[in-house]
Amino acid sequence: MKKHILFAMMLAMSLSAVAQQKISIFCDHIETIAQQEKISFQEAAQKIKDMGYTGADVGVTLDAQKLQVLEQLGFQHSCAIVHVDYYKGEQKEQEELALKFLQQNGYDRLLLVPGLRPATPGKNIDEKVFARLKTFTTKLKNMGFEVMVEDFDNPASPCFDTASLDKLFAATPVTTHVFDTGNYLFCGDDVMTALSHFRERIKHVHLKDRLAKGSMQSPAIGTGIVPMQQVITSLLSTGYDGWLCVEHYGSRHMLQDAELSIRFVKTAVESMNFPKQEAMA
Repeated sequence: MKKHILFAMMLAMSLSAVAQQKISIFCDHIETIAQQEKISFQEAAQKIKDMGYTGADVGVTLDAQKLQVLEQLGFQHSCAIVHVDYYKGEQKEQEELALKFLQQNGYDRLLLVPGLRPATPGKNIDEKVFARLKTFTTKLKNMGFEVMVEDFDNPASPCFDTASLDKLFAATPVTTHVFDTGNYLFCGDDVMTALSHFRERIKHVHLKDRLAKGSMQSPAIGTGIVPMQQVITSLLSTGYDGWLCVEHYGSRHMLQDAELSIRFVKTAVESMNFPKQEAMA
């Protein structure tokens, strides 16, 4: 009897760990669900909330009414996102837009996408971009905000792969990392090697699966070839307590994929804590 009681207690602790894990989704995906299912944004957001998602990654240009819906439904502020094309020069207007959004809406973390290298780049163009990024990053850091960059799935990006990110982080030391699983696979880097390499800098995670190396298709989490269980286990076992954000842009069945994805993530988290009943007998 005591063994069964102990098993029940451990199971309860396991389920609690699953419930506490912070799982978010892109607000863009909620908008896609509303379009595909022909329902309102609020109805789509409610369906996502009912699945167990507790946060949303949102663009700083999100419509105020939709942002209010997320607030009313209790979505937490997992991450704000802004595109600032530093390859076009100083971007004061976009920087101010991002800062204003953070201050007015209570977000403290920003994913900054720094633009794409032009086909005929000028001399020392990356160094100029890094300098602009460093100035803005340092400013926000001093104000108490965190600025992150992700491994972006375009070879023209200054943060495309491990090698380019190493250069960017060396030039902008206070910038942290959004680890995108599918983008490392896309660029040809080993996902687990990149995870280990950048582990101490990772502050946010985009769980993105891929159907094949070099493929832009992003299926539901756990249905592609990215080692998602291994990624989640490695992160959580090394003390990561941040958000796991589900991403599958381009999905033709976003509602279904969102359900499959969060089911996989919850199961992956649970498997780290779930006690083996036979071992308790």
